[in-house]
Amino acid sequence: QRLGDERAGVLWNEHNRRARDLLRQHNGREIGRSDGLLMLFEAAADAARYALQYHAQMAEMGLAARAGMHVGPVAFRESSDDDVALGAKRTEAEGLALPFASRVMAMARGGQTLLTAGAKEALDSAPLGPAAEIRSHGYYRLKGIDDPVAIFELGVAAQCGFTPPSDGDKSYRVVRRGDLWRPVRDIPHYLPGE
Repeated sequence: QRLGDERAGVLWNEHNRRARDLLRQHNGREIGRSDGLLMLFEAAADAARYALQYHAQMAEMGLAARAGMHVGPVAFRESSDDDVALGAKRTEAEGLALPFASRVMAMARGGQTLLTAGAKEALDSAPLGPAAEIRSHGYYRLKGIDDPVAIFELGVAAQCGFTPPSDGDKSYRVVRRGDLWRPVRDIPHYLPGE
């Protein structure tokens, strides 16, 4: 709103060009788009290298985008010619991995890439570059997911603060107390907030 339609259009066109150029370099595929991009990669390492370069590109543009990574099965469904004529995409991707990745992305702060445990495990032996690190942020409850989810962050220490995600409407940090998972905010403590 502050930029106006014309300037925002120029900015988004530049964003999309850079994001798609990186997709070509990292064997990715854009499978969805709304207020963000949903991408699919054959290898988690390609997705991680994409995310690191994507954040660097966005910083050059004065933007701080959020990214989320999850590893899981995805199925593809072809749309009919009639549906495509009405605006449907030719190929639709489906599976629980998609909303899971979206939930994780929504937790991220600008400039941050968050990972599920599955994504982190897929990256454990991947060469991501000497400056790239993966750090744990603990467990979170995510809306629509039964069990708490371990959340990690991928980044370069000089460029990100490795700050845990804040609690939100669809996610909050939990800790195990005995047999129960309790919200961290409900555990009495005397330490200053992170």
